[in-house]
Amino acid sequence: MAMTAPTPCDWPIDDSCLPEDADPAMRDTAVALATDVLWALSGRQYGACPVTVRPCPTGRYEACWCSSSCEATGPRVVHLYGPVDSVIAIQVDGVLLDDSEWVVEGNLLYRVGGVWPVQDRGRPLGESGTWSVEYRRGVRPPEQVGRLVGLLAAEFYAACTGGKCRLPRRVQTVSRQGVTMQLADPTDIYESGKTGIPEVDMWLAAVNPNHIPSGPVVR
Repeated sequence: MAMTAPTPCDWPIDDSCLPEDADPAMRDTAVALATDVLWALSGRQYGACPVTVRPCPTGRYEACWCSSSCEATGPRVVHLYGPVDSVIAIQVDGVLLDDSEWVVEGNLLYRVGGVWPVQDRGRPLGESGTWSVEYRRGVRPPEQVGRLVGLLAAEFYAACTGGKCRLPRRVQTVSRQGVTMQLADPTDIYESGKTGIPEVDMWLAAVNPNHIPSGPVVR
């Protein structure tokens, strides 16, 4: 089961299609817009975003005020909201655990050679009796999608610099990071689910053929 990524985290970007002398601010804006559009049109299903949680293992509730995030099957294992892409760091009482002290299997995090400690939610993270897991949650987009991001970004860049582009012709003014552009109206793109770029639209048709705006939110 998958959880919809809240933002397009960690999308690959191949900017070789953009002009070498591209204005940096306009280039960054075009890339950001292209990423946002592809993330949305692909059903918001891709993106491995960093999150930090304070789990509480079953059977160790002495000082732990559990919420909906406390789902586990024993004192040696905790369930992380998934899909879990990778664990970045685990901190216990303000000290980082070595990678050899834990194992990830799917969305389950196991403690090696011991049990997970009590979680005291009455104290801020870093104090005695607290611990956390920082990990990337979500599904990474395929690496080759970076090329598609670059292709779409080049079209946005061309649209805002007066060049020839394949985007829908209706335009609107967009301001982002202090840069104002005249761009294709995204309404045209969202309504059709197509960008007008064959390479991009073929991928979108493959990963989101029914133009579903977002996937199910589950744990």
